[in-house]
Amino acid sequence: MRKQGWWGFSFTLPFLLQLVVFFIFPFIFSLYLTFTKWDLFNPPTWVGLRNWTQMFSNNVFWLSLRNIFYFALLFVPIQTFVALILAYLLNQQIRGKALFRVVYFLPVITPWVAGGLIWLWIYNNDYGILNWLLESLGLERVDWIGSDKWWLVIGAVAVVNVWKGAGYSMVLLLAGMQNISKDIMEAARMDGAGGWTYFTKVTIPIVSPMVYMVMILSTISAFHGFDVFLVMLSDKGDINAVHDRNMVPNILIYRDAFVNVKMGAASAWAWALFLIILLVTMVQKKMEKRWVHYE
Repeated sequence: MRKQGWWGFSFTLPFLLQLVVFFIFPFIFSLYLTFTKWDLFNPPTWVGLRNWTQMFSNNVFWLSLRNIFYFALLFVPIQTFVALILAYLLNQQIRGKALFRVVYFLPVITPWVAGGLIWLWIYNNDYGILNWLLESLGLERVDWIGSDKWWLVIGAVAVVNVWKGAGYSMVLLLAGMQNISKDIMEAARMDGAGGWTYFTKVTIPIVSPMVYMVMILSTISAFHGFDVFLVMLSDKGDINAVHDRNMVPNILIYRDAFVNVKMGAASAWAWALFLIILLVTMVQKKMEKRWVHYE
């Protein structure tokens, strides 16, 4: 029996080492760094709560939180709604269903650089197709990315992120819809439920656990927003070109860590973001019982 225990331990040892080296140690070490000043070249110097006090007194920190909350409030419900509608339509008996699924999923596997360049062209103030459509309707051009209105810029970036991520959420919701029992479907049809009534009264309550999971994942993804902001708002990857009014936490973390080489400050930013995501997720978890239905 003891020999079997040693064999079991030896087989799990690589996983345990990976857990310690790549998760537990970085987790604890990053927390320690929040109380130090470290430039990657010299030993960390203990500074106590200075990184935290400087962070809370930094106006850019509060601007980044404002932007990321606004971004999440736009991105999460819009993407969830779009993915839900697409999944419902693709769950019907229509021709070319497999082709449509591939088309809607293509943005997910499109590299951010390629997708960002396409959207920068669409948003372009001089020759972008979106402004061309606005002019065709007799409306004025809009500087979507270069505007000094932060809410307009963040909103434009949120639309790009919806385009990129809706396909993934669609697949998850489609899987949930395909697991709906045929007996439930037939009973609802016999009771006269069809179209919008069937969608709202039958489909959504049954797939609400999957909708909840999509919203949790989308919220975490929103607060982790980095690639989309770097591609859309920086000048050819120059992270210093992102204006403070359009700043988000992960850009701040990257800039302090790898541009300004302030690992202590960057760790404080990262831990603050972690605590915010944890708090938002706990609030969502608290609201789960109000609208999520489990069979």
